[in-house]
Amino acid sequence: MSAIKMHLAGAAIVGCMALSTPVIADQQQATVILSQSCEYMLLNSSRGMVLVKQLDGITPQEGDTLSGSFTAGDFSNLHNTRNKDSMQVWVDLVDPHSSKALSQYGRYCT
Repeated sequence: MSAIKMHLAGAAIVGCMALSTPVIADQQQATVILSQSCEYMLLNSSRGMVLVKQLDGITPQEGDTLSGSFTAGDFSNLHNTRNKDSMQVWVDLVDPHSSKALSQYGRYCT
């Protein structure tokens, strides 16, 4: 096999390996701002306010820090850094300006 064919074959193998490598979600952190007797919580993250609906797990307290992926319109497993509890949530909204997240929280939790 010529050197060029070997190089191309090697590049193809490396490319296939890169495509099959699982992508690890970007882990972020957010602080719980509002967590009442409602199934929705309002969080503050570096990307803005995050509105999540808790599906299972122990409800965190205000001020707790949660880590996980905060992608709007997706499910996420969050971990409480204070007590190591985990919970599954639906990330309803990520709002960089906070007004829409506050409005939605008020609509869901009144």
